[in-house]
This record gives sequence, C-alpha cells and structure tokens, in this order.
Amino acid sequence: MRTIQRHGMRTQRWQSNAVLLVAVCLTCSQSAAQRLEYPSESPVDRPISVRGHGLPVGTVVTLRTSVIDAADQLWAARAEFRTDTDGTIDTGRDPSLSGSYEGVETGGLFNRMHAVGDSTGRLRFQTSGLRNLAITILLEEAGGARLDSLIVERFFLGPKVQVTTVSDSALRGRLFSPSRSGAPGVVVLGGSEGGFPDQVAALLATNGFFALSLAYFRVDGLPSELAEIPLDYVGRAIEWLGTQLGVWPDRIALFGTSKGAEAALMVASHVPEVQAVVAYAPSSVVWSCICSQPGLSSWTLRGDPVAAVSEGADPDYRPAAGEPIRWTANYLYRLRQAPVSTVIPVERIAGPLLLVAGGEDQLWPSLVMAQAIMERRASFGGHSEDQLLAYPLAGHLIGKAYLPPGSTRVGGGRFETGGTPEQNALAQADAWPRVLAFLAKAVGR
Repeated sequence: MRTIQRHGMRTQRWQSNAVLLVAVCLTCSQSAAQRLEYPSESPVDRPISVRGHGLPVGTVVTLRTSVIDAADQLWAARAEFRTDTDGTIDTGRDPSLSGSYEGVETGGLFNRMHAVGDSTGRLRFQTSGLRNLAITILLEEAGGARLDSLIVERFFLGPKVQVTTVSDSALRGRLFSPSRSGAPGVVVLGGSEGGFPDQVAALLATNGFFALSLAYFRVDGLPSELAEIPLDYVGRAIEWLGTQLGVWPDRIALFGTSKGAEAALMVASHVPEVQAVVAYAPSSVVWSCICSQPGLSSWTLRGDPVAAVSEGADPDYRPAAGEPIRWTANYLYRLRQAPVSTVIPVERIAGPLLLVAGGEDQLWPSLVMAQAIMERRASFGGHSEDQLLAYPLAGHLIGKAYLPPGSTRVGGGRFETGGTPEQNALAQADAWPRVLAFLAKAVGR
C-alpha cells in the first residue's frame, strides 16, 4: 500500500477509489475542519486536483508544492486561490490568481515547479528510474500561517504492474505487465540518450497496456553508439511481445520518441503486424548516425544500411559566442537536400499514426517533418484516424507526465531544445491523455 504522510501521523491509502481525508489540529481551540484533500492514488501522468475545505469564505489562500529530485535539487511551485461560498478551493476548477501559473491548470502545481535557487536556468528535473516522487503540499492563509500539510507519493509504476526482464538472449528489454491478463501490447523506443525507456513503459502499463521497454543501444550486449542499428531487432521484439501470455498478438503498437520515433516509423513501414504508431518529435526521413563516424546510417534493414541524409551544416548558421547551438538550422539545411531515397515510406503503414511535435523544436524540425508525414500519408489515401498534435510554441522536450519541465537546454547548456518550460508543460498536459485515448481506440485496452 502507498501512503500519505502528514506531520506527526501516517495513514494507509485505501485500495479503492475513495478519497483519503485527513485533518491536522492546528491549535487547541481550532477544529480540524481546515484540511487538504488528495486522492489515494497519484500516478505522475494524471492531473489530479488538490482541494481545500473548511476555509473562510471569500479569502485568498496559497497552495505550495515542493519536491527534492534525484540530484538533491529542490523544486517548488505556488498558486493563490480565492475560496468559494462554501469555503473550498479546487485546483481542477478554480483559477490560480498568481504564482507559478495563472488560470485553471489541474496539474499546474506539479508540472510548473521551478528549480529553487537556479541562477543559471539550466537545471532539468532529475528522476531515479521508477522511484516514487514524495511531494509536499502546503495550505497557507494570507499571512503565511500553515493551515494544513501533507506528503503524497506520485508514482510511475502502478501498484499492480509487474516488471520482468526479457529472457530472450537476442533482446534487451523489460516487460511491464498490467494487472489484467488480456490487453494490447506496445513496444517503446527511446531517443538518442539510449538505454531503457522504462518510465514511458511503466506509465503505459499503469494505464492498461503491456509495454516492452526496448533498449537498442548503450546497454551491455548492444552497440555503444547510435549507428547502423538493425531495425530487424525491433521487428523481433514485436514478434516476441506477441507471444507473451495475456498479450493480444494482433494488437501491437509502436511508441517512439525523437530518434526512436524515426525508428518506429521505419519499422512500421516494413512490419505489417504494427497496428498503430505514436511518434513524439518524429522525423520524415532517415538521418545519418549520431556517432563517431557520421557518414554511417543510423539503421540497417535486413543487413543493409538504410539510405540516410548525409552529414552537413548550414553555412549561414553561425551561433554567437556563448550562445547554445540550435541544431534545427543544420537539420533544415540538410532536409532541403535530402534524397528521395531517404524519405520514410509512411504510406505503407496500415494502421493510424499519432504525431506529437513542437513548432519551436530547436534540436530538429519535428513539426515541419510531422507535417510532411501527414501530407505524404494524405497523398496516398492515409488513415481516417491519423492525427497530428501540433504545439506551435513548444520545443523538442514534450514530456509524458506531470513533471517539472525544467530548462530547455541540454548537454550542460550547450544545446537549445526550444520552446519554454511553460509551453512545454502545456503541451505535455494536453498531449498525453490524447495519446492514451488514441491507443485505446487503435489497439484496444
């Protein structure tokens, strides 16, 4: 069982969907009516409301959230609310008057946190695998006096999800299995960071899908660089997932992010068993590798290198000294010269596509490429359920959960990914429930 902790007391969470209400006596003469209310289950991908009860009518109170990330950095957010005629506030209903955000954002107190004391503006929120996040919530009156407080756990992995390491010697992955025995499967591919995309797989399983977190490089037994990765390897993973107990073998989807989205679209165009594709920050073409030998392709298919857009840089792009590099300028330059042979044949993908892209993506022009994918699909008839979720002011780093977006810079501040923390948070909040609804319709749940 998961717990919610208050100062001086601990209460076990109910296993049902009931709401856990706990009150703290503030003074000897004050009743325990002024209290915070928070649901008993709190996955990180759901915008769960925080409520306050028993408050003076028509007054302004403050909610604060804080958490310490895996790098021991404190992150915090605050929002002010005016109580209604019943003396209540509800973050899912009431607009924030001021603070870390304004207006109604149910998850704003979680995905609008900032790094306290970060003068550089370069810190990103650090997580430790699938470890729960212990978030403190404070309710304060106008003068700053504390009315109530609690600590809640936000989790990636649902309490009934099982995780097993793939035993097949030809694959490197972890299978996340939902509590029910019959469900569709999703193969999850991460981006150029390599390793296991466990968090996305955990969230999918928590939402009822079998999810295979598949590593394809930078893991023992696999290539150390993203160069000439066999796409047939992903095909074997799809076949393997379909043989697992409880997985519906005729309902397998691919889920990829960035370079993983490029791979997912390529694989789906050659493997008819793929019933749907979700692609965050996708590519419409195959690019050369991100490796020490940039002339190589990123992928191979049936043993042969896949035709790829060659390495190159825009001669007119010269970032000023000290300015972060915006790789999109170079990718656009290369894209204009891309041979037809490098275009991903997305028209061959039988099932529907859902693309998520930001118009201010500064790592590569994902929205431009997502639009090219949609246009190519439409020219060949497409699929009635194809969708493009375009966020004109967001960047490359559109997340999948209600986590603080943090800085838009990566690589120690050397590279700009685009957008703003605010716009990335808004895109993140809008896209994820649409992704889950898309998958539920495309492959069932």
